[in-house]
Order: sequence, then C-alpha cells, then structure tokens
Amino acid sequence: MNDLLEAKLTIARIKTRMLDLTGALIADHLTDKDYCIKSLLDIIDFIDTEDITISDIKETL
Repeated sequence: MNDLLEAKLTIARIKTRMLDLTGALIADHLTDKDYCIKSLLDIIDFIDTEDITISDIKETL
C-alpha cells in the first residue's frame, strides 16, 4: 500500500474514533464536556486542513 493511501486510511480511522468519542461526551454528563468536545473537533479540523503524512502520525503514536 502506498504511503498516501495508508495515511488517508489512518486519518479516516482517527477521525471516526474521535467522532465516536465526541458523541460519547455529548451523551455523558461531564462538567467540562464543552471544552473536551471543542478540543476533539479542533483536532479533526486540523487533520482535515493540514497535509499530514503517515510518518507524521507514526511519530506521535
């Protein structure tokens, strides 16, 4: 699998997991949930707007 395709697949998996977490936060009764939700959505927005390679992702994991 080439790096670009692998990176796109990895990013899609991360976004899916983060959206699942955001949904769980919305359903939960946390005091700071608004901040958590905004942080998760900011990360998803960053992934959508920046050119991230698979090596960038592997370095942070």
